[in-house]
Amino acid sequence: METERAKRLADFVKWVSANILGDEKGEAQVFLDRLFQAFGHAGVKEAGATLEERVKKADGKGTSFADLVWKPVVLVEMKKRGEDLTRHYRQAFDYWTRLVPGRPRYVILCNFDEFWVYDFDTQMDAPVDRIRLCDLSERWGALGFLFPTPLKPIFGNDQVAITRKAADQLAHCFNRIVDKNRPGGPVDRPDAQRFVLQMLVALFAEDIGILPRYRVAQLLDDCKTRQDSRDLIGGLFEAMNTPKKTPDDRYQGVDYFNGGLFAEPARLELRFDEVGLLKAASREDWSQVRPEIFGTLFEHSLGQQERHAFGAHFTHPTDIMKIVGPTIVDPWHKLIEGAGTLKRLRELWQRMQDYRVLDPACGSGNFLYIAYRELKRLEARILERMTDISGSYDSSQMIFGFVSSRQFFGIDINPFAVELAKVTMMIARKLAIDELHITEHALPLDNLDDNFKAADALIDEHGNPAQWPRVDVIIGNPPFLGAKRLKPERGTAYVNAVRRAYPEIPGMADYCVYWIRKAHDHLPPCTQKDPLAGHAGLVGTQNIRNNQSRVGGLDHVVRSGTIVEAVDNQPWSGEANVHVSIANWVKTKKAELIPSIRLWTRINKSGTKRQGESGTRDGWETEGLVFRDVASINSALSDETDLSTKATLQCNRDPKRCFQGKIPGYNGFVLDRQTAKRIGGSESDAVMRPYLTGRELLAEFRIDRWIIDFGNRDINEASAFRLLFAHCQEHVLPSVEQALREAESTGSDMVTARREHLSRWWQLWNRRDELTVALKGIPRYIGCSRVTRRPVMVFLSSAICPSDAMQAFALADDYSFGILQGGPHFEWFRKSSKLKVESDMRYSVRDVFETYPWPQSPADARVRDVAEAGRRVRSARDESLMKTEGGLRAVYRLLELPGKNPLKDAQKALDEAVMAAYGFSIKKDILTQLLALNLVVAERERSGEPVTPPGIPPGYPNAKSLVSNDCIGDNQKP
Repeated sequence: METERAKRLADFVKWVSANILGDEKGEAQVFLDRLFQAFGHAGVKEAGATLEERVKKADGKGTSFADLVWKPVVLVEMKKRGEDLTRHYRQAFDYWTRLVPGRPRYVILCNFDEFWVYDFDTQMDAPVDRIRLCDLSERWGALGFLFPTPLKPIFGNDQVAITRKAADQLAHCFNRIVDKNRPGGPVDRPDAQRFVLQMLVALFAEDIGILPRYRVAQLLDDCKTRQDSRDLIGGLFEAMNTPKKTPDDRYQGVDYFNGGLFAEPARLELRFDEVGLLKAASREDWSQVRPEIFGTLFEHSLGQQERHAFGAHFTHPTDIMKIVGPTIVDPWHKLIEGAGTLKRLRELWQRMQDYRVLDPACGSGNFLYIAYRELKRLEARILERMTDISGSYDSSQMIFGFVSSRQFFGIDINPFAVELAKVTMMIARKLAIDELHITEHALPLDNLDDNFKAADALIDEHGNPAQWPRVDVIIGNPPFLGAKRLKPERGTAYVNAVRRAYPEIPGMADYCVYWIRKAHDHLPPCTQKDPLAGHAGLVGTQNIRNNQSRVGGLDHVVRSGTIVEAVDNQPWSGEANVHVSIANWVKTKKAELIPSIRLWTRINKSGTKRQGESGTRDGWETEGLVFRDVASINSALSDETDLSTKATLQCNRDPKRCFQGKIPGYNGFVLDRQTAKRIGGSESDAVMRPYLTGRELLAEFRIDRWIIDFGNRDINEASAFRLLFAHCQEHVLPSVEQALREAESTGSDMVTARREHLSRWWQLWNRRDELTVALKGIPRYIGCSRVTRRPVMVFLSSAICPSDAMQAFALADDYSFGILQGGPHFEWFRKSSKLKVESDMRYSVRDVFETYPWPQSPADARVRDVAEAGRRVRSARDESLMKTEGGLRAVYRLLELPGKNPLKDAQKALDEAVMAAYGFSIKKDILTQLLALNLVVAERERSGEPVTPPGIPPGYPNAKSLVSNDCIGDNQKP
């Protein structure tokens, strides 16, 4: 097999040599078709790939054509023979970004003589391998994914793996130096940190050509005693901080580094084993280490002997580009490519030298490193365009230092992370010089002590709002900390100080919302005179698009700004099991300054996998993001109708009809069937009731538990139910007393509530007296699970006690069932509910029911139609339940599949009947029509006009005819 592969590929190489001149336009397609044949396919089309795939341009205007797209495997972009492929990285990356869903894992740039292979899922900035055409028959391992039965590719330039190993090696040495059990005692942590950072720069410098080759390794070899390490390594750091070259032969050729980092050269006496660890670190190829991920991996490796970089998460550069791209690259790219004169390009180049970027949660500098790298590439593009227009500029010979690391600013509460960020930015300069082949001097390093601050980004030491530097752009990834975790994590005093400093942000907003609000207020506006100012891009919790977090942050942003690109929900590479939202915005509302607006949304869709492929992130993408160009993005990070202006309707609140179920608080109140049968009896029916949770409702329905609910009876009345009261005395009272003791011992803010409950320990934690009264007068009520993809309404006997995981509607009629089960109510729920888990949402009385407008004065015939359509839904559902195992959840999941389904037809008929009752048009957006009605009803209430509340419309003749007798759960006995 291996010999056959090599022969086919060798034959392909010979064929290319004999027949291909390297013309991109005329020969690319035949070259690619023969390449696929060489890898064992009948041809490109037979493999399922597309030539000249249409790809929307980045600005949303017009279409580009990718040479070959084979989803979800590879994108190939061909260039003419002899072309420098470095220049075409940006084009390939832009194509790859927009090829969703099913985005190819790999990208190949090819100029007929060489294949540059990229794996943007693991390494964005450099090819994972380069294969010359003449070596293809021997080095096909890096293209193993091209075979019909794919082979795991073997790459020769896996920089992520190299970076992880290098981080581990250096961190191991640091951990040994500060170990409290170190013979002779540990080195003070600040001294160890300064030493390891200076060593980090030296190791990089040696391998990227700004220290003499092998100088660090030679010095380490010469360290025979502890004094040697102090003198020799310390001497190197001294030489790196000396403006004039030292005459000492050991340090000949060592230039002045400056950078602030070497202001105090570190001198440590190292043990022999510690020198050995540094020797091992020096043997790594530091020129291949990725600075944008090294800091995070290194930091995660510190402090624990058994903690290694390979287990740490870092923010993937592809994810960082979701902020840097829209916020920095796209605005500059639009102006550079749109400039028609040399004068305009010079103006842009001049503007670039005072363009300033801030990351107010910078960590070890990952975001700022990529922002710097991209801005240097944009500077190179300006010079290329100058050459194109004038014909006299030679960008490869120009010394251009307009973009420097001094234009980048960072704030972080972790001092060591800040020092790492400085080092990252220092190294960035040399790497950019090498990549762009420019003659800018790499040394001395920029002193960044004034640019990067170790401080709280929100408040100063006096509790006042922190001062941020003047900048044009703000990017970053603030802490993922929900409102409920803020006090336990940061302490009550700190949280109170932050809330005093930012009183306009609601107390229940997530921590990252403070960064969003402060960033927007701090930025200058984006204007016609300076369209590059006033841009921001931040990662946040998913909650930034919901509830009080949305009110405090993005609601404020969109009042004077425009969200230009957003991701509503995606897993974040920087943290395990975290889903985030991303918002990029411009501080202006002027349409002429707004580029195309793009919304990325999450899809959960099974992909087509090929034999041998994995379904994880390391395999082909089975779920991911898709984008669409939209007219606007609202503060919910959606282009759908914005419901933030909806009003609470008094007619939905009074009388109260929608309730969360009862909260027992203690397991002793809930009885299994055997216990209920033993201690219950006919005299206990009034206080022992069937008990139902949302999960049990949606599963195969059956009552397996009962609850002791004494309501608001006093202790004497409750004790009359002798066996049930005794059960509570034995199984509930001790738990109530224990909970109070624990609250008092820990100083919990639950002490008052626990003490109050002890005074009525025989009663449920939350009795929901209003619910008890509301259900007492009706034979049945409508219930649904509070956490659900879609509310499934069910008529339940009023004898059933709903748990707090149930939503109970004190409505017994078929018309109300139809309205609540109808499509409009579902859409209102979907856009008004808070996400509970990734796929399910929580029904909110306040945000859903109390704002949902019911049809106003519908015709009697329309009311009857809704009621009848609702009955047909229940009938079709009952038939499905008889044929389907798994209960209501399984029945409704069948509706998501294509194909005829009687319940699907019945639901469609109900949706149409409900729309007719509202008088809505099916051609218009449902949410827009519902929002308009909500505001009309609210205005009528304010002016004292009559409105139609939930339930059977007032004046409907023979209302009893709308109350049928079907319900589940009646006559349930243990």
